[in-house]
Amino acid sequence: MRKRIEAILKQEIPYLDSPGSKLLLIGFISLYSFIFINIYAPYNINKWGENYYWEFILIGFSVLIFTQFILRTIFGPKRFKIYSLLPWGLMEMGLMAIIFEIAYSPPMRTLQEQISEFLLTFWQIGLVVVVPYTLFLWYAQIKQKLSSFKEEIQYNIKNTGTEGNSELLILHGENNKVVLAIKYNQLLYIKSAGNYLELFYFTGEKINKELIRMSFKELDEIISDPKVIRVHRSYMVNTVYINSAKKTKKGYALNIQYIPEEKIPVSFGYKTEFEKILQPKKMSH
Repeated sequence: MRKRIEAILKQEIPYLDSPGSKLLLIGFISLYSFIFINIYAPYNINKWGENYYWEFILIGFSVLIFTQFILRTIFGPKRFKIYSLLPWGLMEMGLMAIIFEIAYSPPMRTLQEQISEFLLTFWQIGLVVVVPYTLFLWYAQIKQKLSSFKEEIQYNIKNTGTEGNSELLILHGENNKVVLAIKYNQLLYIKSAGNYLELFYFTGEKINKELIRMSFKELDEIISDPKVIRVHRSYMVNTVYINSAKKTKKGYALNIQYIPEEKIPVSFGYKTEFEKILQPKKMSH
């Protein structure tokens, strides 16, 4: 369970990488806030101060522009993961609350009153911002998956006889449902993640990662392509896409086509079999 949670928290969120995606997020949150504040008045928002509706939206819009386009460029990650997006979102709401308090809060006599007012404002901002933030990410995720699925279908139609094995690798999940079906010539490598496996494969020029609940022992019974081999207790690779194999003290370090930044180890226990299979290939020492 713990490893599953860790795997989820480390999942990348590519939906906020491009300037267009950031603007869509900001626009969606602003539109949602405008509709709900002015029309539906949720969470008793009509008691917050009727004259501050537009100011509330303007502050939120300005803060998101600043954090997504300026602050993130300087300090933030190029690509969010779930564990980094959560504190980032809290920071954005905190900035909104601070600015709103400085600009529109009535004078407070004590520090305790100021803290209480800030926490109340932070809570109210969260009630309005969290929902559209989450909905946008959910929408972007579905949109990307549909796009990837479409690209994969087009790729499979156009590339039935390309390099490697064009047979399907079909993986089943709970209740024997198919969770992934790709051609062996799309598979790059597989990495263990606790009770799960991370499968890296490509469609066209796009690299995809799929998290599947399965062990290598179970996968070994499914794999039928002799070019897909185990090289480490945590790795399996498609030897078709090995660019180079550099010798190390314990075995080899593999460089995989399309993912040059990833170095996959070949451990001592798998070294002999690896060398037999790759004998026709040239390996750098």
